[in-house]
Amino acid sequence: MRKRLTAIGYVLVLSIFILFSSSLCEADTEEQDREIKLADKVSKQVEKQWDRVTDPVRVARVTMILSRLTPFTERDLPFEVRLVEEKRPNAFALPGGRIYMTTGMLEFCRSDDEVASILAHELVHTDRKHGMIQSSRNQRLTLGALAVIIATGGSGAAPILANLAQVAIMNSYSKDLEREADSEGLNILTQSGYEPAGAVTVMERLQEEEMKRPYVDPGIYADHPKTKDRVRSLEDIIREKGWPLERKKALRLLRVQTSEEGGFILLSIDGKSLWRAPEVEGAAELMNKAAGSLDKYLQMETSPYDISIQEIHGQKALRVGLGVNVYEKDLLPGMPSLEEFRENILLSLNRARMIHPVADYNR
Repeated sequence: MRKRLTAIGYVLVLSIFILFSSSLCEADTEEQDREIKLADKVSKQVEKQWDRVTDPVRVARVTMILSRLTPFTERDLPFEVRLVEEKRPNAFALPGGRIYMTTGMLEFCRSDDEVASILAHELVHTDRKHGMIQSSRNQRLTLGALAVIIATGGSGAAPILANLAQVAIMNSYSKDLEREADSEGLNILTQSGYEPAGAVTVMERLQEEEMKRPYVDPGIYADHPKTKDRVRSLEDIIREKGWPLERKKALRLLRVQTSEEGGFILLSIDGKSLWRAPEVEGAAELMNKAAGSLDKYLQMETSPYDISIQEIHGQKALRVGLGVNVYEKDLLPGMPSLEEFRENILLSLNRARMIHPVADYNR
């Protein structure tokens, strides 16, 4: 009898759980539908102001990048990114999974890593309902009341909708929401295989734009906290997580390669030749080894003092960062000296830093 009652109890508990779960799913679906309706209403305003881009190449690029990021969101929303024609760099998220990016922002980014960092940041805003939360704070309403008023066109819907659009387009989020978007955006970025440095480098250049033209609205990073503080915060998060901060990968700078030309093997950085060896036995192996070491150890963050000629195990050698690039004894006849090689490496590092000068490379 007791076993029978226990079995009945299990069935009742299971039934209640299923009913409860079903109710939650229905509630989530209704809430998601309301968010999408809100996005549709705000999108009408957005697309009256800016024309949507139909160029298949650019649209495919941002769509592909977004598709790598969305598997790491919390909610299963119909995520999409829409490109609009606007010179100023900007990106913003609407409720329900919709993201807008301007052509100015796409052109401003130097790599897919930087584009991905922008999209990941905005994904968190829409995934975590930041626009709704901020607007409800501004209007002093609960999230549910806010959504119902706008979705049903109730009294006060117009000003609330306008506030929601302003929050999205101007990215007028409070510090706690921006920090969450920065932190969780970095998590999404790394989980999807993009360089976390992309979030830092794009912010640094936006900071540079602010310094050049303080009156220009820098778009998605215009509000709290200040851009400089956000750069530092992103750097700190990356270091705390133990992720590499390699700006050169996100910037596509300090790219090392070897090539053959006129009877010589050339070693180049960013397309500029800085060392060469005659095409004789052993030259290819030597140059490829030097190139591999440079590619690994020469970073935008490398101090010029860490590019030096030293005595290592009794042998004169060129050291770059933590790696020995080449020993003098391995040089072939007719090759430039280690001193000349070092000077050319320093010039290459300086050129790269001049392209991206705002970073605090000594931090």
